[in-house]
Amino acid sequence: MLADTFSATAVPHDPVEDTADETIFSGLPSVFILNTHLSQEELDDVENCLVQHGGNITYNPSEATLFLSKISQKKRAALELRRCDVWTDEVTASRKSQPSGSNGTPEPPHKRRKHAQVSHKVGAVTESIDLTTDSEREQDEVQVHSPPVEPIIHPEDASTDVVTILKLEWLDRSVAAGKPLPRNPFVIYRGRKSGASKKAVVPNTQPAKVSSQILQRAKEDAASQPPPPAVSSRFQHRRSKHSAEGSSSQLQPPTLQRQTTSENDDPISMPPQPDWVRDHVPYACLRSTPLHSPNEDFISQLIKIRQIRKLTLNEIGVRAYSTSIAAIAAYPYRIRRSSEVLQLPGCDAKVANLFAEFQEHGSCSHSEDDGSISAADELDTDPVLRVLNTFYDIWGVGAKTAREFYYSRGWRDLDDIVEHGWNTLSRVQQIGVKFFDEFKEESEAIAAIVKEHANKVRPESKNEIDCIIVGGYRRGKELGGDVDIILTHRDDSVTRNLVFDVAASLEEQKYINHTLSLHLTSTHREQQTTPYHDETGKHFDSLDKALVVWQEPNFDSSKHRKNPNPHRRVDIIISPWQTVGCAVLGWSGDTTFQRDLRRCVKKSHGWKFDSSGVRGQTSGGQVIDLEQGGETWEEREKLAMERLGIGWRPPDQRCSR
Repeated sequence: MLADTFSATAVPHDPVEDTADETIFSGLPSVFILNTHLSQEELDDVENCLVQHGGNITYNPSEATLFLSKISQKKRAALELRRCDVWTDEVTASRKSQPSGSNGTPEPPHKRRKHAQVSHKVGAVTESIDLTTDSEREQDEVQVHSPPVEPIIHPEDASTDVVTILKLEWLDRSVAAGKPLPRNPFVIYRGRKSGASKKAVVPNTQPAKVSSQILQRAKEDAASQPPPPAVSSRFQHRRSKHSAEGSSSQLQPPTLQRQTTSENDDPISMPPQPDWVRDHVPYACLRSTPLHSPNEDFISQLIKIRQIRKLTLNEIGVRAYSTSIAAIAAYPYRIRRSSEVLQLPGCDAKVANLFAEFQEHGSCSHSEDDGSISAADELDTDPVLRVLNTFYDIWGVGAKTAREFYYSRGWRDLDDIVEHGWNTLSRVQQIGVKFFDEFKEESEAIAAIVKEHANKVRPESKNEIDCIIVGGYRRGKELGGDVDIILTHRDDSVTRNLVFDVAASLEEQKYINHTLSLHLTSTHREQQTTPYHDETGKHFDSLDKALVVWQEPNFDSSKHRKNPNPHRRVDIIISPWQTVGCAVLGWSGDTTFQRDLRRCVKKSHGWKFDSSGVRGQTSGGQVIDLEQGGETWEEREKLAMERLGIGWRPPDQRCSR
């Protein structure tokens, strides 16, 4: 009988909405979207709607003057701002206070902006607020001013010290109207940034002048190149405010670094741009990304920063760094200048300055030493992050649970978990702790045994069940956290319920000693493609699968009383033949590749892709057969990629990190 099973966490896909008008929000200042009460899919919809109608999103709340939110209470709005390290005092504005001209009529907007002052007491000081409006996000203290979007607005809206939170309803109605509607009816909260916010935002370790010089040199160097896309890179600096045990560096935003050499004096010419750079292709699935990049050392630093964002529950930051990492990983040249970074889709001045810091610390054209980034070093040097990262590596423990272990239960290492909280862990977490050091892979030997048992429990298959190793192994990785195996057969009756019978057979022979999760999702759906509007929830895939702990049962009992063989994590996935190409594709790319694949397909065709197949939106959710004519699973995967419009590239070119 199978061991107790546990559900694994599903990962939602990222939809992309079509739009007709790309200029509705082009005059807005940078917008930050508060994700409270928004699912990941809803957040993606809002972001794409805003961007594709000309809006400019920022992922650093300290840079934004306009916020969109699903919340409705004013007090909650102020609390959400404080959670983002934006501290404000509520302000109100009245049109009666507007200055008048000599004839008693209100002055025109440009005249009011020139002369009006808004007074606000900070301590005993009265400060005068400049009423010009920032139309673009601040990038490391470099501001670009342009006229306000609306001719009549609150004076506070025109100040960079005043932030406004609007209901999301304003976005929807503006799109429907084809123009940005007046904001006042949709205002949830309006507040002026207090001294606490300013202190947290402005780095005190580097003069703003240096930042301007770095950016100016990079911009001048790239002046002859096409401008970067309008979409902001997805970065924000949310500092952890939990325990004093962490280093003080956790409480400070990353600082800009002074370059030691002048890029303007560098005689090295820029390499020719790849087509996807020149055309600003945003999707990782549309470019080839090898396993080993010329910039692997820099990427490894960015991956550490992304991991910190995971551990601090900054989901938007994780996606932002993933986008930048995927672009750098696909770049075929060794990056020599910050201006090269600025050209890549999803990379802006923040990433360019991280590269400048990295280059300054050793990894430049004249040095073989690895560079470093102070923000990335925290993952290894900060005592809090080090412990959180150890907990996160436990199978069955995510970032939220890791933080609960540390902050709520006071655990600091694996011994604390075993000694003080073993009985409070789920069975999956206990297994993850128990075999923490053993979850490595021996893919081919394990796959051969799984295939043998699959054919044994289905004698009618005539020993023709295909066994395909996917995941990181297929992309060329030598080691990984688990082994992913897809089983398929041309007869649907063979694959129905196959995962249950294979797992039972392997468990009987003691290859499986723990079944972490067992799903018959596809069998219950008669092995059909997932409906376009799936009412069962958001799934990264929806195939039958068993997630198990594997251990080779054979050992020399004369030398060992207990089986000494290491434990492995194995995922056994079952795909019906008619969509096996989609299954192999869905399980062969890195996370960013898979995310962008779903976004690209929905944007380009209005199709929903997952590992069970493709359905069309305009056809009422009808299944789209992309694999017709493929005689082998390899041919079917290639046909699926070509007919999806992303083009064929081998799995070792899908390594978006």
